[in-house]
Amino acid sequence: MDTSSIKDYLKPAYDSYNRENLRLLSDVCLYLGFLSIIASIVTWFTASRENRAYGERFGIFIGLWVPSFFILSNRLSRKADELIEVKEDEN
Repeated sequence: MDTSSIKDYLKPAYDSYNRENLRLLSDVCLYLGFLSIIASIVTWFTASRENRAYGERFGIFIGLWVPSFFILSNRLSRKADELIEVKEDEN
């Protein structure tokens, strides 16, 4: 099986896989986590009287995003640190 065409196809994605991009994605995920906390609280308290139960459920749903964003931020940060260590070992 010839994998050269697959490698050529994935080359732009692999080239963008560097420390700076991983740090940027990590920071974005961290900010999105805090934004999700705020959005969850705002959604919970701004639900109208007629749709109070819906607003509470939707606020909880938004609140469930927070751990995912924080975990993803942590993993991306660790991966960026691993890339630094690998490059230092190569030199």
